[in-house]
Amino acid sequence: MNKQNIARLLMLSVLVAVVVANVGAFVSDGDNVCFAAVAADKADNELPLAASDIIDDLGNLVVGTKPVTPGEEVYLGGVPLGLTIDGNGVTVIGLNEFFDENGTLCCPALNAGLQINDVILQLDGRTIYGSAKLSDIVLASGGNTLDVVYSRDGEKHTAQIVPKRDLTAGNYRIGLWTRDSSCGIGTLTYIRKNLNFGCLGHPITDNRGNVVVCKNGGVFVCDINGVEPGRAGAAGELRGTIGYDKRLGSIYANNKYGVYGSFDRLPDFANTAIEVADPSEVTPGYANIYCTLDGGKREKFDIEIIKANRQTSCDDKGIVFRVTDKDLLARTGGIVQGMSGSPIVQNGKLVAAVTHVFVSKPASGYGIYAKWMLTN
Repeated sequence: MNKQNIARLLMLSVLVAVVVANVGAFVSDGDNVCFAAVAADKADNELPLAASDIIDDLGNLVVGTKPVTPGEEVYLGGVPLGLTIDGNGVTVIGLNEFFDENGTLCCPALNAGLQINDVILQLDGRTIYGSAKLSDIVLASGGNTLDVVYSRDGEKHTAQIVPKRDLTAGNYRIGLWTRDSSCGIGTLTYIRKNLNFGCLGHPITDNRGNVVVCKNGGVFVCDINGVEPGRAGAAGELRGTIGYDKRLGSIYANNKYGVYGSFDRLPDFANTAIEVADPSEVTPGYANIYCTLDGGKREKFDIEIIKANRQTSCDDKGIVFRVTDKDLLARTGGIVQGMSGSPIVQNGKLVAAVTHVFVSKPASGYGIYAKWMLTN
């Protein structure tokens, strides 16, 4: 299959009480078919008409443990990245029958008792971190019985699967479609001088809304080639292509405050150094958002910070803002899915990153303070 796979940027997680959608890599046993997707969260509630209606006390959370040097400078993000994370197991998204070498219609996975939404953890005694690994084991099985360990509704189960040779393709199959924990696109927020980076401003989650445990992962070149504007009640989205043959670095962490990794070398787009602001420096008023739309060039757009919550410990909703830039509103309708992680700059300093968009008012959203991303 072509190394570049078309990706639609749908939401990966919602940090308020709304439905979660996570679209990852779809891989059939024997065939690699990837549909990548990553996101901007959407908050399915109205933005208060007055800033005073916004609750200041967002809860007390544990302060991060990673040091942030006062006045630290980082390289400004605002560009899309292709992301892959190897988590715990792969999710069953489909069961399909095929004709075995005897001409009998079969589905070994179904016969073994597997169901859609089961998470395969081990196969033939080997831990499964991705769909490609599962496929390799099945193809090399020689038709021998494979022991499988899987999770269903949080409980572990075991079963045995006997792969069958496909009458048409000639390879061994088990009649299973799986999805990797995560495979998609996110917006870069910053790069530190040591080449470590942070993006998204929120975690990548599985189809049940759980944060994906990151074993390892990769970062790749990504090109945005389309925008579907948002409107009230329907969030818009960016569309892009991941260049899996153009690896940029690795991912080492995925938590509440973002996805973190390290570049192999400083990318060419890392050409703007900027100081990171303390949350206490952020005030309501004029600011800018940096993101990449169709055309592949990072652009600056005007926004207004409506509310800057006073936080002395890490939290994910630091500011409330709205887009005021007529050009951005005309092209996207406001904040669209795929813009999570877009850096927000005020008074020449990096202050926050986009994390949520209000579906009912797509020109408005939340942001996490940049310092909390660096701390975690």
